[in-house]
Parts: sequence; structure tokens; C-alpha cells
Amino acid sequence: MSSARKIFLLPVLLLIVLTFPHLDQGDFRRDTVRYAAIGEYMYHGGSWLVPHLNPERAFFNKPPMALWIHGLFLRIFGTHLAVARLPSILAAVGVLVFSMLAVGNLGTPNHALLSGIVLASTYEFFRRTREISLDLWQLFFMMVAVWLITRAIRNGARWSVVLCGLPLGLALLCKPLVGLMCLPLFAIWLAMSGRTRLIAWLAVGALPLTLLVAAPWHLYMYEMFGQRFIGQYFVSEVIDRAQRSDQQSPIYYYLAENVWTYWPWMIGLALAAYFAMKKRLPRTHFLVFAAVWVLVWFVALSLFPDRKPNYALPLYPMLAWMAGWGLSQWPRFEASAWCEKNFRGLTGGLVFAFLVVSLAPIQFQRPPEKNWLALVGWIKTNRIEATDLAYTKIDLNDVCYIYLKTGGWMKSAALAQSQNSGGTIRLVTKLLGEDKPGAQDRILFHSGPVYVLATTAAAN
Repeated sequence: MSSARKIFLLPVLLLIVLTFPHLDQGDFRRDTVRYAAIGEYMYHGGSWLVPHLNPERAFFNKPPMALWIHGLFLRIFGTHLAVARLPSILAAVGVLVFSMLAVGNLGTPNHALLSGIVLASTYEFFRRTREISLDLWQLFFMMVAVWLITRAIRNGARWSVVLCGLPLGLALLCKPLVGLMCLPLFAIWLAMSGRTRLIAWLAVGALPLTLLVAAPWHLYMYEMFGQRFIGQYFVSEVIDRAQRSDQQSPIYYYLAENVWTYWPWMIGLALAAYFAMKKRLPRTHFLVFAAVWVLVWFVALSLFPDRKPNYALPLYPMLAWMAGWGLSQWPRFEASAWCEKNFRGLTGGLVFAFLVVSLAPIQFQRPPEKNWLALVGWIKTNRIEATDLAYTKIDLNDVCYIYLKTGGWMKSAALAQSQNSGGTIRLVTKLLGEDKPGAQDRILFHSGPVYVLATTAAAN
């Protein structure tokens, strides 16, 4: 294996060791159950262009790119939790590889290798592979664009600047608008590196290409749904969240989260700060580029009221650049020379660790929720079609869970009643606190708060 390829071996293997063991552990929950159901349904009866939260409700919250990818895996390999998570691991590997390639454009193989080791072992990065993460796919496409821009910084090629619009357009098909933040950051990088003549190509080349890639789906959705789409996709998901949030998190939320979770690599950041001040790095050094990226993202994320840990993903590649460079300054520590010696058996040790962790009965995640699992068992035992069930007072994620486990969508109570006026319907609901079944309701099943009731539909 060439030395250039060896550089990627250890970080990728490390990431695999941290992500693959017990990949099927736990259950479909939160965003994963929703996005898996939407993606799978796009290939199995739904619309490939219009995401649906269920057959009765189009999903206007997010673009379809990550849903297409995960849905395709579920369609080809079956509706299993490990299959739903596998594309997230592939996205993480892609982020890792393109981050290292970008560092290689601006620094040395030693810097690239160390940054890769740091990123692969960053907890807040690799744990996102246990879910369907739109943010992770968005970051993958952003890092492809970063790699292209660093090529332009290194060799002055304008085609690299123009082509970065292609992955940025795909990033906009993962989450609304966020990918556009890269363009002003790239302009700052080009100015810092003395490539000011290339900045115009961001405006006349990269930006039009970004919009050309992202616009067709958005225009199609507007043509189909008009203001309903605009109101949810841009107003509720972007503008309203930018003005207020239902979360009570302070403005220093991301700073506190990183101070708390970014260990042991806070040591690398401290070394980077120390050696950067000692050596007085020029503004063209890639560490300065990384610092500018991290600062801008920290400020933007902190000012946005809707604060969540997964939103901080764009920070971690550049934090890894910084921590990796800090480690590389440690006296007589040359990771690339270590690479030439095949890591002195460390790859074999990682393979052994992977096998041990995979075979050991370690519980990484909570087991499936027993009440909903019992309902699935009841449905299958009694050979009931989920389409013959109605639901009320339950979360739509639970509706998606039943779809993934049974292959059928329950109907809303309103739709079931309109189709079966005056007849009996089987109603899935949750009865909490003092709630009790109605006097005329017959209990067909219950486990904890989850009930199936035989109840009479309202007559028209």
C-alpha cells in the first residue's frame, strides 16, 4: 500500500471500530424512526419527489437527499435498524476522508493523519452514526466543497472554485440554507491566502451552480403545494426558529458543550494555541483558516436560538485540524514516520478490539420500548393489517414505528371515522394519568399506556 493511502488507514479503521459494533442494538427512535419511515415509503408506494410523513400528510420540513439515500438502503437490504444506520457511517467516513484530503492540500501528511485520528475519535462526531442524521450528510457535502476550495488555494485553479457549488447544492438538499454559509467563509479563506482573483468565481460560478443543483426540487414543491410548502419549509423551519425556540439553552451552549465533551482532544487544542502564539503563524497557515471557520460557526450557531448538539457538527473537522496540528508540534512526534512503520501493529490491535467489542455482550443503547414492541407482537400474532387500525393521541413517530415494523400505515381517527361512519373501528391510543376507556369501548389490547380499543365511529 502506498504511503499516501496508508495515511487514511488508521483513522478510517478507528472510526469503524467505534461505529460498527452492535450496530443493530436499540430500536428506531426519535428522528431515525421518522426519517427511516419517510425514506422507505418514498420507494414503496409513496412519491419519490414528495416526502410523506404518512399517506395522509406530506412532509415539508426537510429536503429529500438523505431520505433518498437511507430509503434506498432500506428498500434494497430490508427494514432493519442496522441498515438504516449504515449510510450514516458511510457519510462519516466521507467527512473524515475529505477533511484529511483538505488538510493534505494545505499542510503535511503528518497533519492530515493526526487530524483524521482526532476527528474519528471525537465522541460528538462518531455518535451521530447511530441515527439517521441529515446534519451528517450535509457536512459530508460541505467537506467535499472544502476539499475543492483548498485545492484552489494550493494551485489557483478556478475550476475547483466553480465546482464547489455542486456539493454545496447537494448540501442544500439535505437541510435548508445552511450550506450557503460556506460561500462567505470560502471568500475569506481565498482573501487570506492571496487568491483574491478567485473570489469572483464564487459569485459567478459556485453560487449559480449551487442554486442550479438545489432549485429544481424546491421549485417542484412550490409548484405542487404553493404557500403550504413555503410556510412550513422556510417560515416555520427557518425564520421562526431563528426568532425563537422552545428550548431553554444559554447563548454559551455550544462553548459549554465542547468544553465538556471534547476530551481528550482539548489537550490538542491547548497545544495548538500555545504553539501558534509561540511561532506567530502567518495568516496563510491552515490553522488560521480552521480558526476562522470555527469562530464564525460558533458565533452563528450561538446566535441561532434553536440550539441542539447535532447542529455543531460543522465545528468538528476544523477543530480536528487544530488539535491535530497542536499534537504534531509535540517534540519528536512524527505520526507520518509512524505510518511508514505500519503503525507498529496498531492496525492489528484495532481489528482485535473490533472483534472483541462486537462479540462482547455490551449494552450501548437502551432496549426497544416494551409497550410498542408488545403492540407490534399483538398485531402480527392476530394477523391484523396496520391499515385496518386507526390512531389518536399518539406521536407521529409512533405511527412511523408501526409502519416500519408491520409494513402498513395506520389511519388517523378522523379518516377512519369518515370511511366507516357509525361502524366499529380499532383505535390505537395512549391513555395517561386519569384517562380511561369510554363506557362503550372494548379493550382489545393494552400494555402500559398503549391501548387498542374497539370503538364506534361517529355517525355523519
